[in-house]
Amino acid sequence: MKRIDFIQQTLGLAGTLAIAGPLRAAPPTNPDALPVWPLPDLKTAFPEAIPIRSVELLRTQGELLLVVSAENETRGVTQCNDRMAHLVSLLKGLVLPHFVGKDARDLPTLVDNAYRLNSNYKYAGMPLWNCIGTVEIATWDLLGQLAQKPVYQLLGKTVRTDYGVYISDFDRGTDPAEVVVDRLAQKLAQTGATGVKIKVGGRMRNTPEDDRRTRAFVPLVRKKLGDRVTIYADGNGSYSVKDGIETGKFLEDYNVAIFEEPCNFEDEEGLRTVNQALKKLVLAGGEQDTSLYRFQRLARTGVYDLLQPDVYYNGGILRTLQVAEIARQSGKTLAPHSPKADPLLGPFWQVAAVCPNLFGLQEFVYNLNEKPAGWYLPALTIANGKMRIPDRPGLGLQYDEHIWKTAERVIF
Repeated sequence: MKRIDFIQQTLGLAGTLAIAGPLRAAPPTNPDALPVWPLPDLKTAFPEAIPIRSVELLRTQGELLLVVSAENETRGVTQCNDRMAHLVSLLKGLVLPHFVGKDARDLPTLVDNAYRLNSNYKYAGMPLWNCIGTVEIATWDLLGQLAQKPVYQLLGKTVRTDYGVYISDFDRGTDPAEVVVDRLAQKLAQTGATGVKIKVGGRMRNTPEDDRRTRAFVPLVRKKLGDRVTIYADGNGSYSVKDGIETGKFLEDYNVAIFEEPCNFEDEEGLRTVNQALKKLVLAGGEQDTSLYRFQRLARTGVYDLLQPDVYYNGGILRTLQVAEIARQSGKTLAPHSPKADPLLGPFWQVAAVCPNLFGLQEFVYNLNEKPAGWYLPALTIANGKMRIPDRPGLGLQYDEHIWKTAERVIF
């Protein structure tokens, strides 16, 4: 039995999704329709309309922050990922008109309109969905602030209040292998984490030098960190199908748990072939994907065992939970792509709190001897290998009021 099959049986993924709170499931009108996460009935949770007064993109603390404000000046905030700096014109011209002046309680419809209306769907892909998702996430923060509840309490039944983490390292040969492994060992000791993620291959290529590094690096990681540490390996599309299979079997020899994106993410048939050839590894991917129909196909046809949508790239919290439901109905699991250690973790917390088929350990970027940022709370800390999901209102973050006084307006 492949490891993923055992884990899925243990989790009971075929069970019925439990929900609680002000939710309503969309009636099945089309047998071929995509699975959906039960939609929150926001007009029951919020009897009065919540007009969105403004959506602003601000630069402060070296980051872009998107701020959604209500008429009573309550703010919803999310930090933007690194992609947003290149997407400002799309955000301003195509997305914001579908949100400003609208009722925030209609959030699912506003997201759909920002995709569907004015032929915006012709721009579909990460650039469009990243813009829509960033506004959706900030609007969820606004709703949570108004309700004085964590967003996850508006989404469904809380199934966890913390989660285990693995520590990722992004080095692909810049540092000597021994330095990388020693650095990982220090991070495990400081956090109590029980897993790591390493890079294999060369990122969308695999030169002979890349391959030699991988073949020497993986045994060293296992030897120095020991048999009890969980190892995840990320190929970032480095391999051909043949090399993906050979590398996957090599990773299995060292009890690596997950192989992420061995081949180009667009090569579904190649990835499926790799997955069928490997008997122990969990094959993971989906970080680059934004089509719910493609996620359904990836799950149904055995391309991946584990889906990894990015909460921002994929269009926000609700669409990520929809991928979770797509995965669940195909007996698959979810581990959203979120290699963050800053306020970008906020929406991931909300998904993690309610997702019944969340897989294993979740990624965390831990920098040795780094001091906590002083412009937001809570400090992002790991204790005994776990991250606690904050129970603060909204996305769980509170910002120093001083940052708004010095912020530069990029879009307003």
